[in-house]
Amino acid sequence: MGTTVKLKDGTKAVIRPLKENDLEKSLTFFQKLPPEERLYLRVDVTDREVVEQRIKNIGLRDRRRIVAEVNDTIVADAALELRPHGWERHLADFRLIVSPEYNGKGLGMLMAEELYEMALKEQIEEMVVEIMAPQENAKKIFERLGFKQDTVIKKYVKDINGEKQDLILMRCNIEEIWDKIESYFKEVENRDMHEA
Repeated sequence: MGTTVKLKDGTKAVIRPLKENDLEKSLTFFQKLPPEERLYLRVDVTDREVVEQRIKNIGLRDRRRIVAEVNDTIVADAALELRPHGWERHLADFRLIVSPEYNGKGLGMLMAEELYEMALKEQIEEMVVEIMAPQENAKKIFERLGFKQDTVIKKYVKDINGEKQDLILMRCNIEEIWDKIESYFKEVENRDMHEA
């Protein structure tokens, strides 16, 4: 089960939910990420036990995880983490990691579209992203999706090496995300028409 999509360079990818038998593929994906990208992730995803736990959590009601595959290899991982109770129930955390070789090919935007659809079904009004200050590329990607920097908490989190980093909180109204996704696909469509 999944959705076949075409990237900017013509590559076909399948976007689908993360499955219980994806342990080895998922572990390989994370281990192949450059060390400078893994440095700022919340957990050490090169650790088999951490990846096993992520997969065990698939069935939890507050987690929606998807992956993108090219030729049976995971090349992107994304998640929508709901806050189903209390005063934050209109919010969801947005997470997205794309393999560097697929950056700039539109895969991040296609994954964002899938998460957007999930968020709509859950009646989410706003998405939240937390990144560390050195993650400049991630910040640019989320800004393209319509996220805006909201708060910076100085020396609040530690990277995998134990170094303290500033935490940046970015937020985006769900309608703004859809506007950005829609304008992106119109731009791609216009470019394809001119090239044809």
